[in-house]
Amino acid sequence: MIQAEQLTIAYDEKIIVEQHDLVILEQQITALVGANGSGKSTILKAITRLLKPKQGIVYLDGKAIHEQKTKEIAKQLAILPQNPTAPEGLTVFELVAYGRFPHQNGFGSLSQKDKEMIIWAIEVTSLREFANRPVDQLSGGQRQRAWIAMALAQETPALFLDEPTTFFGYGSPIGNPSIIAEAE
Repeated sequence: MIQAEQLTIAYDEKIIVEQHDLVILEQQITALVGANGSGKSTILKAITRLLKPKQGIVYLDGKAIHEQKTKEIAKQLAILPQNPTAPEGLTVFELVAYGRFPHQNGFGSLSQKDKEMIIWAIEVTSLREFANRPVDQLSGGQRQRAWIAMALAQETPALFLDEPTTFFGYGSPIGNPSIIAEAE
């Protein structure tokens, strides 16, 4: 599904990752593991098109990812970065609804399927009681679950999560933990 060849990634002129090859297969949980500052998040950004590599190429289903349309990429993969932020006052339901954007046409009104996916994502992340609460009024773990719900609602074959459990305490319900692969 995702293949990176000879990937060199840099911020300005500071090279973070050099000549890296990577293959992420379909229907597999893959984790990037390494020390803090070793480039895991940078690799995640490059393979999900959030950061353009200095050299090399990333393929999504055999096509160069940086040459594909954003909306088409968003139907294939969802990315949850380390520290996402939501506009003040945005409710959990509204945030999760943003995950449906790639599937909407025209003016972006929610279809019945969109509503079902939003409700499912809220349920699976145990956020039903917070659906109408503003995201900025949630605890760190609740907020993180809301962002995971948004990524799940996007309904993609690939889900990339960068340190998704950072704000979780022990015993936090996140639905099905087998769906989470993290870069830590």
